[in-house]
Amino acid sequence: MKIEVVGSGNSWTKRLSTSFIVDDHILIDIPQGSFKSLLTKKKLENIDTVILTHYHSDHWADFHLFVETLKHKNFVGKLKLFAPEGFWEKYEGLTSAFCVLDNFEFAKQHIVFSKLFSGKILKVANLKITTYEVLHIPNTFGFVFDDGKTKVGFSADTAMCDSLIKIIKKCANVFIDVSSTELSKKHLSVNEVLNLKKEFEDVNFYAVHYSDSVINKLKQKINIARDNEVFYF
Repeated sequence: MKIEVVGSGNSWTKRLSTSFIVDDHILIDIPQGSFKSLLTKKKLENIDTVILTHYHSDHWADFHLFVETLKHKNFVGKLKLFAPEGFWEKYEGLTSAFCVLDNFEFAKQHIVFSKLFSGKILKVANLKITTYEVLHIPNTFGFVFDDGKTKVGFSADTAMCDSLIKIIKKCANVFIDVSSTELSKKHLSVNEVLNLKKEFEDVNFYAVHYSDSVINKLKQKINIARDNEVFYF
């Protein structure tokens, strides 16, 4: 399985906010600012599936620019979108805010939306993707990607919760939110992640959604994923 880290930071860093491309065609989140990186380094038309973990701006605010690009390229196919409930209402509001209502009409014709819920299993190409609702805001989802050979976990933004532990127990490699130096009700702290590493010694953790203050505390303790880094599992 190929995992490319488009962005690794949170909103308060110079790095792009956290986003991934899996096997060159599945995009997980498209935060504000990430579109330019995708446009210059990727053929966006190769992306046939988008997964949105939740509706905070640092996870989906550039989605309308992706759709606008498809429209200008006269895209005639269907884009698979897996996202939390309420997508069309939220997307109509987004396109209205940016005065691109024709974008909304194009999206209605070319996006096949499927609602995420805990326990939902997605079948995309050779991948089985299991969905877990995590503890952040309502309808935030993490995932386990399984290609039949290995399993890779994505925590999404989350505080400590049972679903996170379930993801970790199933995977050899986990991209994990390490946003905070202090305990939080919406994100994982450095100490919580380091304790998870002690408990699950055989799991390779890769910090994402981190700030500069966090990265200094993580050095040489767990892996730190960086913008544009590519992993093969």
